[in-house]
Parts: sequence; C-alpha cells; structure tokens
Amino acid sequence: MKQQKLVAKIALLGMVSFFFSCDKKGDHYEKIEQPFELSASIPVDVNPELQDKLKKEGNIYQLNEAFNEFSWKAMVAIFWPRDKEGKPMPNFTDDGESTWLGWKEAAQVYRKDGGVPAPWESPRVKAGYNLSPTMLEENTVRVFLSSETPTKRIHSKNVADETDQAFAGQLFDQNGNVVYYEVLMNKEEFDYLVTNKLYNINGQIDFSKNGAIANFPAGDYATTKLGAVEIKFAWKILTDSDHKERYYRNFGYVIDENGILAKKELGMIGFHISQKTPTGKQWVWSTFEHIDNLDQNVVEKEGKRSVIHPSLTNPECEICPVNVDVTSGGTTYTHHTGNHGDYWTISGDTTDRYFANSDIMKTQAKRMVDIPMRVQQINQRVQKYFKSINSVFQYYQLIDTQYPLNQNVPPSSHTEDGYRLPASVTNKPGGEPNIALLTNITMETFFQGGNQSASNLMEANPASDITIFGTESCMGCHSSAGIYNKIENGKFKTGDQLSGDFSWLLSQRAHWDEKIPRPLIPSK
Repeated sequence: MKQQKLVAKIALLGMVSFFFSCDKKGDHYEKIEQPFELSASIPVDVNPELQDKLKKEGNIYQLNEAFNEFSWKAMVAIFWPRDKEGKPMPNFTDDGESTWLGWKEAAQVYRKDGGVPAPWESPRVKAGYNLSPTMLEENTVRVFLSSETPTKRIHSKNVADETDQAFAGQLFDQNGNVVYYEVLMNKEEFDYLVTNKLYNINGQIDFSKNGAIANFPAGDYATTKLGAVEIKFAWKILTDSDHKERYYRNFGYVIDENGILAKKELGMIGFHISQKTPTGKQWVWSTFEHIDNLDQNVVEKEGKRSVIHPSLTNPECEICPVNVDVTSGGTTYTHHTGNHGDYWTISGDTTDRYFANSDIMKTQAKRMVDIPMRVQQINQRVQKYFKSINSVFQYYQLIDTQYPLNQNVPPSSHTEDGYRLPASVTNKPGGEPNIALLTNITMETFFQGGNQSASNLMEANPASDITIFGTESCMGCHSSAGIYNKIENGKFKTGDQLSGDFSWLLSQRAHWDEKIPRPLIPSK
C-alpha cells in the first residue's frame, strides 16, 4: 500500500517568462492574411451597434462569432511583446516581454499583511511574504506562493496563487505532476481597488457600511477606455517526454516532493480572461486551452510520424474514472493492490474504490461540453495564421466566450419556493447569458459533473428534486462572489450575490490589516 499525501505547506514558484517560437528556424511557412485585425490593444467591447443589430435580427449565432473574435483579439493583445520601456513591438512574434508581465499579481494587491499595495509602476515588494532579495529585484522573475489552499471560506484563505483549483483540489497531469495557477489584473482594476481601499478586509467592511457593493470600471467604447480585466493561467511542469516547442514556456522554481526548491520548465496549458465591458456588467468570459490537453494529436518530423500523449488524460485507459478530485479539503489518496485489480481510495470516503492503472496519481480529465463548431471554425482560421507567422499560439484554442445578451436583466429567483427552471440555472447571474455553461478543463476539472441536482447550479443551492445536466458557468459562479461587509460573532461575513462584482479575489484573497488589532472571537 502506498500512501500519498497532499502537499500542503507553503511553496514558492518563481518563473522567468520568455516567448519561444514553435518550430525550427528555416522552416518554410506560407504567409496568409490575418483572420481579423490583431493588435497590441485589448478591445473594449464588441461594437455595441453591431450587437444591437444582430440581437434585433435574432442572429445570436453571428453575435457569438463576433464575441469569439473579441476573445482572440484580447488574448493576442495580452501576450503582445513590449520593449524595455513598455511600448508594444511592431509584430506579435517580435522579441520582448509579454504585456501581462507588466500587470499586478493578485498577491501583490491583496497582501498577506493587509497593507496598502505598492504603486502600479513599482517593482515587486514582500507584501508580507518571505520573498528573497532576488525575487524582489528581478522583474522578469515570476513569484508565486501557495499554502494549504483550503477550499472552504470558513478556513484561512489561499495566501496567493494556487496549486488547488477554485473550490476544489489539485489537478495532476499525466506525468503525475501538479498543475500550477496564477491570477493577475490590469491597471484599471488595480486603481479601483486602491482608490476604494478594497485590498483588505478592513477596507471592504468600511466601504460597504452603507450598503455599497463593488463596481469595477466597465470602460467606454467611444473613447476606447478599457475596463477592468483579470487573467488566470494554468501551467504544467514540462518533462523530456513533452513536445516543449508546442508550449508558451517559462522557467520556474517549485517545491518538490522532498521540500527542496527545484528549477523546472513550465508550459502554459490554460488561460482565462474576464473583462468588464460597457455592455457586460456581468463581464465577458473568454477561456483558452492547449490543444494537447485532451486530444491525441499527431506530428510528423523528418518523415517520422508520432502520436502526442495528451497532458490531462490517458486515451489508452478507457475505463479509468474521470474527473475524480482526490485532494479537495485536504483529503489524501492511497494506492492499493487488490485481487480484482488495483485501485485508489480517498480519505474520508469509506465506500468508493477507484480503478487505478498506475501507482502514480494522474487525473483522467474529461470535457463534458464539446467545443462548438462555430468556435472550432474560428480556431482553425486563427491557428492557420499563427502557423504562417511561426507563432507558438497555433497550438492553443478558444473553448468559448460567455457574455450577457441583456445586462440589465436581474438574476432569476433562487428560493426553494420560487425557483423556476431553466431560468434559475441559466440566468443565475442575471444578464441572460448567451450560453449557460462554460468551463476550462485545466481550471474547473472537477465541475464536469454531468447529470446532477439543479440545486448545485442555483444561487445559494436551494433544495431541488429535479435532475439537470450541468458543469459550471463562469458568470454564474462568479456572480456568487461577495465583498466583506461586517463582523458577526467575531467572524468576517461577506455580502450577497453580486456584491463582489464577479471577482472572487475580494473575498478569497483579502486579509486583515495587521496594523489593526483583529476583532476577538467570542468564547463558546
């Protein structure tokens, strides 16, 4: 029997980011035109006049296509290379630091000590963490911290960027390595947080005393003023068995299984953009993945044909249980050899035994909602263009884009007496989302539930005896995010749905200002 425990202590991940081309120099590429205009500027919104026109015509299919283009434009702009002065380079494949490297890490804003964030232009500061001088001085080095990352708000929160997925446990790739995550924000979001002192629990409670709720800037289409943007990455450790040339890569330092800081090469396998827009008070949600996450792709080099093993699933194990979360809430997992086959058990689960085809934990990920054909078609156009300019992004794909069709429609009822399907699920966040479900397999692996109680996808989870099909909704999940608004019986409490303006960072990352004595928790 082999006992394996969740790595739960503080880990440091420092990453030096740089851009790689995807193929050998000298390869011939046929130049083609851009599928649509791509630039260093993040689009503010899809043209509101076009949106109104297509809505009046009832042509939501074409409107979805327009938002899919919007997503690709945003992604390209966020990765656009910049020079040492921060100015965009002429071409997407030029050498330079990706635009997002100039954005603020969540842990630099929501400091562990609850202090005021350093100014936007300033270099990285300790922010209450035990960062070495090198980590502070080298601007090209990415520093991530993860701790126990408990998944329930009643416990201490994630101190910074995670090895755990949101409200779930760890994702293990097919090499048995944990996937890492990080969250950053643009200056517009940063400025709003600092101006309103929402970076700590104290400031949020003071801000919301008179019933105020968070309301991040939405931008202005006419003046091209950008609204708030948050981005989230998923990174896997690259090994010699991986096709490294197919990844947007970084070097990084991770705490290995022996507690030693080890240098690893990392590849981006997932990328998420949430952007508040003039027509999207529920924000616009764009999510991307690497094409080798789940698909068995074929490459041919020098006349030799080889099949790439997917990063997050084993196609040769058709009976392996899928999307099993083995570390949620700090659980451990144990490998067993039995008379009828090998299997895993999870601590606290006294009934289930999960078939094991290996004694190394590897998540068998399965997407429950297919990528729509309209998205596949735009992906093919963009990937073809990226291949023609020798860009590594030919190996990435948009999963879909979720946005509100009518941002002024309020959320549907979620009381046990008043809920009504399908609206209480599909319109949980308000705004009449264009699609009900959207997830990223690298970030929401364990929400791929399929048939389940309708309760799971409604706000506040009212009791329901009706079964529906579901995974998760970006807009729906984030609509539940709250802002701290009071102290009750010595405990910090957050506001109702929508009070956090679709940003979980407010409640999941904020800390109490250490300069102010904490409220006493009354004895029982």
